[in-house]
Amino acid sequence: MPKMELEFERLKIREITVNDASVIAQWKSGPLFRKMSTGSMTIINEGNQRQDIEKSLSQMNESYLMIIEKRSSQPVGYVRFNWMGSSQRYGWLRFGLGAEQGKGYMGEALAGIFQHLFQHETYRIDAEVYEYNTRSLKLLKSLGFQKEGVRRQAYFDEDQYFDIHVMGLLKSDWLEVSPQSRASLNIN
Repeated sequence: MPKMELEFERLKIREITVNDASVIAQWKSGPLFRKMSTGSMTIINEGNQRQDIEKSLSQMNESYLMIIEKRSSQPVGYVRFNWMGSSQRYGWLRFGLGAEQGKGYMGEALAGIFQHLFQHETYRIDAEVYEYNTRSLKLLKSLGFQKEGVRRQAYFDEDQYFDIHVMGLLKSDWLEVSPQSRASLNIN
């Protein structure tokens, strides 16, 4: 996938660099982020995040993007795609925000990135969300994702099993998201 540099009303999207390892490690070490994404037992530090970024940058089947708030020029989150197959028409989505939650940044970033991807060769995007991550489920549904299934009790954390919701977004689903909805996400 060619480098992705995008700009929206409040945000810029750029490729991640190894210099972002410390902020990524800080975000992923927070208790809420750990519960929603990495799991409570995962060891997160700047060194392993630097290695992860270096590995990502060396692979053609991955896009790892930073979300930058334009006004402050500070990173507020990331979006990551693992592309399935050499055509990169089908990707698996992961995303996370730092402390800047509840401001609509992820909705704006994902909507703008999806608009860009679907205008090019992308046909399908998949995501998996833990059952208790209701904010992410609501966001993905607002962007046109369809619930395609449930992996029952497929995630174990803190002595408990949780379901994983399997979500999918086709290009045709994205095109059906109303212009008003896209306008509210600041991407038109």
